[in-house]
Amino acid sequence: MYKSRISLLIFCLFTIFLGFNLHAQNGNEIAINSSKKTDSIKPKIMIAEIILGKEMPLQLIAKSDAAMAIALGATDRFRYIPFADRDSVAAIFKSLNAEPTAFNVGQEIKAEVLLFLRIDQLGNLLRVEIQAKAGNQYTQSVAGIGLGLLRYRDSSNAIVYEPTLIEAMQRAMCSITGDSNLYAHVEDSSYAVYPAEPLTFLSMELDNKKQKSLWAIFQNNEVNSYYGLQVLFEAASTLKHVIPVDLDTRDSVYALKQIYGVENHIRPTQTELKILYDVGLTYGITGLVEKTQDGAELTLTLQEITSKGTFKRVKSLTAGFSEDSLEGFKKTATKLLRRLLR
Repeated sequence: MYKSRISLLIFCLFTIFLGFNLHAQNGNEIAINSSKKTDSIKPKIMIAEIILGKEMPLQLIAKSDAAMAIALGATDRFRYIPFADRDSVAAIFKSLNAEPTAFNVGQEIKAEVLLFLRIDQLGNLLRVEIQAKAGNQYTQSVAGIGLGLLRYRDSSNAIVYEPTLIEAMQRAMCSITGDSNLYAHVEDSSYAVYPAEPLTFLSMELDNKKQKSLWAIFQNNEVNSYYGLQVLFEAASTLKHVIPVDLDTRDSVYALKQIYGVENHIRPTQTELKILYDVGLTYGITGLVEKTQDGAELTLTLQEITSKGTFKRVKSLTAGFSEDSLEGFKKTATKLLRRLLR
């Protein structure tokens, strides 16, 4: 789902510097040796700038230093220049009354690649955009975006950013290098990260009109539709190739356009879908539970959200269940979602 963003000129440059399989805009691919390199020939990479989004904690600038060291170090294919080294060179420029620009510092420290970062947060989603500049004058540029779900809180319920920051940086680097397996074979499996698209859980319709029923799942549309979507979110949270978007984050996106109190048992409107599309949430799951003579059927559909705020169906699966309980629904929904997203 990640698309190539670089020209043939940048392709050639980065294959020299980074040694990966990168893709030109015309779809051509050239195989480059991607084996681990000795330190003397690993490309040196330096963060030149970090811009934080609105209300992001300033501590993220310092945390980004350690996070990038881990994200790049996990592949054992780069040499990262830490802030301390970068800033000591900048201090020398200042002592000589010279401007410590990113270009000057990068040239002096012999960095082959400069990284410019922007970090934003939308609900519980963290977004890291990295622009990498290379070449003798750092004039060739390629950008990548990585997302991650902020899953962790400390004892005071404050967000713990570091794990997700590393994960989002890794995904951005996969995009920049064009190598979806950049972190597939890392020594520490906790850093085995892959490119992934955000997946939003949109609606869970509960239909017993044809077969009136007292089954638990049909007794409270508002409560049980929320429960159903939460079950899907939790099931998707165990998968590495998607980034599940929790319902609070989804609703915070709607709130950007003053839409509140969305009903989970009703399919989203065109306006709601357009809002999601505009912030980059372009894939979602809709569900339908229907009462049958033998029990009930659950249909899950993977939908692509278009720029016009409409659905384009990607894939749909149906499974029946005969247990009259929310636990019975949960077992069926969990298995069906994993099948759908294979």
